[in-house]
Amino acid sequence: MKFLASKSTGGSTMGTISWRRLAGLLGALGLLLLLASDHASDPVSASTASSLPSVSSGARPGPDVLYASAPSAPQLENRNPRFNASPLLVSGTEAYVNGEYLYQDYLYDDYGSNTDGSGGTPLSPRAGDINYPTNNARYGGNAADLVEFRIDVAPDSVAYRLTLNTLLEADSTIVAIAFDTDRNQATGGTVLSRDPGAPFPGTEEVIFTWGTGAEHARWNGLGWTTTPLAAPSTDLEANQITVIVPRSVSNPAGSWRSTLATGLYNPTTGGWLRPQQNADAVTPGGAGGLDPAPAGIFNLAFRFNEPVRSSDTPPDTNQSTAIRSKQPTQYAHDIDFAALDAGTNSSTVPSSGVQIRIFPSRLQLGEGQDINAYPAYRGQLQPYSLYVPTSYDPGTPAGFVLALHSLDEHYWQYNGTMLHQQFGDQRGAIVATSLSRASDGWYRDYAEYDVFEMWNDVASHFNLDGDKTVLTGYSMGGYATYRLGTFYPDLFGKAFSVVGPPGEGIWVPPAPPTGGIRGSETGDSNGAAETLSNNWLENTRNLPYMNLAATQDELVPYEGPEAQNLGRPDLGIDGFDQLGYRFHFLTFNISDHLALAALGYNFPMAQGFLGDAFVDRNPAHVTFSYSPAADCDSASADSRCSSPNLGLRHDHAYWVSDLALSNPNKTPFPAEGTIDARSHAYGVADPPSTAGQRQCSTPGNPPDCGPLPYTEFNRTWGPAPSIPVANQLDITLTNLNGVTVDAARAGLIRCQAVALSIDSDSATRLLLAGEFPGATVSGAAFEQTPQGIALLLQPGHSDVTITQCDSDGDGYPDPNDNCPNVANPTQSDIDGDGIGDACDPDRDGDGVPNASDNCPNDANPTQTDSDGDGFGDVCDHDVRVSKFSTGGRDMTLGTSGSIDRQVLARCQSLSPHTDTIRCTVEIVGLPSGCTAQNLDTGLTASAPGGLVMDNTASYAPGQERKLDFKLHIACAPRPPQTGIALIARADHGADDGLGPDDEDTSPANNRVTRLHTLR
Repeated sequence: MKFLASKSTGGSTMGTISWRRLAGLLGALGLLLLLASDHASDPVSASTASSLPSVSSGARPGPDVLYASAPSAPQLENRNPRFNASPLLVSGTEAYVNGEYLYQDYLYDDYGSNTDGSGGTPLSPRAGDINYPTNNARYGGNAADLVEFRIDVAPDSVAYRLTLNTLLEADSTIVAIAFDTDRNQATGGTVLSRDPGAPFPGTEEVIFTWGTGAEHARWNGLGWTTTPLAAPSTDLEANQITVIVPRSVSNPAGSWRSTLATGLYNPTTGGWLRPQQNADAVTPGGAGGLDPAPAGIFNLAFRFNEPVRSSDTPPDTNQSTAIRSKQPTQYAHDIDFAALDAGTNSSTVPSSGVQIRIFPSRLQLGEGQDINAYPAYRGQLQPYSLYVPTSYDPGTPAGFVLALHSLDEHYWQYNGTMLHQQFGDQRGAIVATSLSRASDGWYRDYAEYDVFEMWNDVASHFNLDGDKTVLTGYSMGGYATYRLGTFYPDLFGKAFSVVGPPGEGIWVPPAPPTGGIRGSETGDSNGAAETLSNNWLENTRNLPYMNLAATQDELVPYEGPEAQNLGRPDLGIDGFDQLGYRFHFLTFNISDHLALAALGYNFPMAQGFLGDAFVDRNPAHVTFSYSPAADCDSASADSRCSSPNLGLRHDHAYWVSDLALSNPNKTPFPAEGTIDARSHAYGVADPPSTAGQRQCSTPGNPPDCGPLPYTEFNRTWGPAPSIPVANQLDITLTNLNGVTVDAARAGLIRCQAVALSIDSDSATRLLLAGEFPGATVSGAAFEQTPQGIALLLQPGHSDVTITQCDSDGDGYPDPNDNCPNVANPTQSDIDGDGIGDACDPDRDGDGVPNASDNCPNDANPTQTDSDGDGFGDVCDHDVRVSKFSTGGRDMTLGTSGSIDRQVLARCQSLSPHTDTIRCTVEIVGLPSGCTAQNLDTGLTASAPGGLVMDNTASYAPGQERKLDFKLHIACAPRPPQTGIALIARADHGADDGLGPDDEDTSPANNRVTRLHTLR
């Protein structure tokens, strides 16, 4: 466990490690596994990586943040050794874990009383109306937002830990933990000693803390007896306040009913700040007609029945009513201290249905919230909604659906609606909806980043099938369906947009989109052309869309979705129809913008369209356009991007990546570059595209017609026709000076010759990424790089050929080389198994690897070695020329034109058994007119040479034979000075002529050469 120093404002010690936990350490593994069985969200059977999209090579689909490791999050750390359990991260749930109690609250639900009765509606960010003081440096608009409450018991004390979403100053927040020890509201006190302005009937004991102090109060029948407690440990980095209460002061046992409330500390009175009508720097505001004197309570714990999980309402809906009614004990909840003492384990985290989850962000945007700003929710902890189908099995990967919320909506938009049933349960898929840092982020910069952080978190807790993903959303979420689908088409198998505009804000062609107003941001008077997904609609070649639009839509004018789908050729606008892509455009003629939402997001046509939503990440034909103006990345920052360092760079999809523009200022704005690439390696051409139309006039007849009548325009594809399979790419490049194509994922066979037919309107560096060792290129200048072959193309057409690889440089291309990675220029293959000797681990094919074979070049399966010299009998035939002397180097002919020399020649057997050996002496290089004769045997050789000694005999083991003789050389006429040689050889078996002995393990001993000068 990691212990980090805390910014403590208190002086108390951390306390004693739980004796129950200490006693149970030996059984901890079993207990954790037991707990895991109650947590369907725990990563039991799949790691984060295996639940995310994956590819064999090249650029990963989507942005880097999708694959980033989890960040450290101080608020989720256990810095006090009293606490060890992992956080639940599911709001509105509790657990007992090995002597520790945990309650997980909701994030951004600290709005107090519903003073005007207008909260809790679908488009409301909150039900409560209480506003924080305007001193943001102290309160951050969020100081009383409870994240988690924990209890740990020990023999001498009880530890209580409170984690807050925002804690900028140690004493900004006051918390009351009230106990009804006998669970009888008729006994105990009603008005707390530090009164928040609401009664707590039945309270016998209460613990207060305000970060720099703590107090215990006990009801004595007439009033409160207070006992100061040791200063709490307050960690401003982790936003945690830990209070240690000695058992001599409070000794909980059995089941105590608890109510926990948070508010703002009044340093003047030591009590609670009470809201007035309007907030100022020191006082909260929000008092209204239904509650003119609100209590100072902002947040209550133990809310297990908030309707946020079953309807489109904020997570403080019931809380706000309870606070307005001055009934905080409506959320009184039994804490089982006997279970804590016993160290038992239980959890209320659901295995299916809606979960309101929490994840730690990698972004550090500060603390607090301001729902009128962007980003509205700045804290590191962020919430999202997740629907887990009842059929989910952690052992089986589930499909995944991104269901993104509308403008002015939130993560709870689809909870309790038909969308969860139709997209989730009916398909066995998990459905996730992000908050995306605001209700109006338009899925740019922080809002886009949040989507992928959420996806990463889902993958870390659930077993997802990364190849079966759906993208959907309503209104602004419908825009996100266009936006993210066109930027990251290789992440999704199907896309389903409902009343979504194709660009940010309103798009009525030919004008650019108006752009959205986010928080206090002001729009661009020139519009927001860089948000228009129609600019790169061609990217969806391999991503089918179903798009629903309302002709009477007052917020998303029909002209925009119509142009996106059916096109406006008169304005130069291509839609899905002109592109010939697969789409279904459902036009609801009697619907306004909200009608389909009011009908419960009921889309029966979705299931048949979505299917399993399989993602083909290696299609035969890829078209992809890139516009840096739409990025949120330091290398290509959009002027409308809130942060240029988010790494949101939309320059890759499928097997093309690293697109770079030749002219980034090309008009019209935004400039873009495009690659269109078709691979012949998959053996298919583009499928035929057929236009269609369908009328659904009667709701529910047929069943997929939905609740309202509509007209459907569509295009479908037939089977793709076959073409000859070839290692060939046809590529067209527009306004690009750089692009990468992944050879393997384009289907090209490694090291086979590649043909490329390329058209480019600019000078371009095209990197064909892959292995091409020893290959050469014709048709274009090129560079060999560690990543592959970079073609340096000039504008115009290029026919480029890349030859087969020759990895080992031995002159044989890899496909024809019996040792492609080891030089084997002769292609020798002793055993004829197709693997060349240079790389064959068993050259002689006898089943014994070369490294341990006593005859690696001769089959010797039994490894017999009679003499034990390490050489097998089948190859152990050692012979040598043991002596060969021919006198001095100079041979000067006498006056008669001749010379005699004594030659000492001896051969010896080194074999352990009797062998036949041929011993020879050869003269080489005799000039014309010269002869050489063995005067002892008469053997004669004429120019240019031949044998002058030739003896074959049987040799006993180790025997040496002396074969000395006198050599006579005679020449007529006398030649000019000439170099000659005498060569002695020993040949086992007398079967190799004058070549080397192929049976000797030491052939270097078998030949001795003497050089002479004849004059």
